[in-house]
Amino acid sequence: MTNKELFYFTGKCLTLDEHPDFVPEIIELCQAGSIDWTEFVFFCSNHLVLPVIYLKFRKHGILGYLPEELAEHLQEIYELNVSRNQQIRIQLQHITEVLNRNLIYPIFMKGSGNLLDGVYSDIGERILGDIDFLVPEKDYLRAGKLFESEGYSNTNAIQRHIDIESSKHYPRLAHPGFEATIEVHRIPVDENYLSKYNFTIIDLEKKAIETMPGCFVLSEKHKVIHNFIHSQLINRSHIYGMVSFRDLYDLYLLSKRSDIKQTLPFIENKKKAIAYFVFAGDAFGFCGRFYPKVNFTAWVLLKKHSLNMDSQVFYSVHRTVVYFAYRMFRGYIGQTLKAFYSKKMRKSLARRLSNPEWYKIHFVYYKEFFSHKHN
Repeated sequence: MTNKELFYFTGKCLTLDEHPDFVPEIIELCQAGSIDWTEFVFFCSNHLVLPVIYLKFRKHGILGYLPEELAEHLQEIYELNVSRNQQIRIQLQHITEVLNRNLIYPIFMKGSGNLLDGVYSDIGERILGDIDFLVPEKDYLRAGKLFESEGYSNTNAIQRHIDIESSKHYPRLAHPGFEATIEVHRIPVDENYLSKYNFTIIDLEKKAIETMPGCFVLSEKHKVIHNFIHSQLINRSHIYGMVSFRDLYDLYLLSKRSDIKQTLPFIENKKKAIAYFVFAGDAFGFCGRFYPKVNFTAWVLLKKHSLNMDSQVFYSVHRTVVYFAYRMFRGYIGQTLKAFYSKKMRKSLARRLSNPEWYKIHFVYYKEFFSHKHN
């Protein structure tokens, strides 16, 4: 399989419930030995969807046609994720209790919020990263201190030198007795996306979780908006032309709960949102389902993705140019210019530039970037 064929093959595997006619085709490919399973596992692992692939293959009777070692590997990954997510649910309960004792009521976002709200059909379906939750700005610093008093600590040397009061979230905190790191959010997204998506707007429609009183999750509409902002804008997937299947699969599940087109009036970057919805439909073989028409922005996103899939040279050059352009103009040059008129930025730059760990971790970032394999 080419990279492009592998991408669309994975998209259909993730939506087998709606592509039952694809099951015999997969079995035929398995029997013919036409699938490079090493590449498939590497691809799905990079996109953090191996557990859901296992669940789809198990449900549709495909596991028996896989190499035995592969089937066992997928089952092991799934079972490890089940165990981890069970521990994360316990951690979510602990987080809620700590905050509730101090009259703070968290709004869980992204994967942990979806897990609490029953978006996933199985507790092991989604690989969770950090636990992100939003609190009122007046409680933001107090909440961070509460968790530090509970044994959580900041392990990121750079984050120790940021301006915590004005940051999007408190420095990432880890606890030796819990699985996941936590991020206490002052605001749900970066400041330049707050005009139509902020705490006040989210708070008006938040949903209570009956199975865990004292905490909330985003409304269906706000889950879709957050998925778009995080995937396309914060992670800059619309610029790179490479979109994570974990984000796309979340969007697919959310589309079963509400018509995602109805979120557009509440999104500031409508053209990019339409492009994302069109791209998702293309990735899963549901052309026109999430949005009926291809706009120019969608055409550009699809074209960049196609070129990324077809050409290692284009992928490497484009990715490198975008990465350095963003770091140079939005980062180094942009922040330096802002420091001329912003006292806060001057202080922030001084803290970072005087911190030896800042340079070390920057080297690690660049090293990881250049060691990334095409996927």
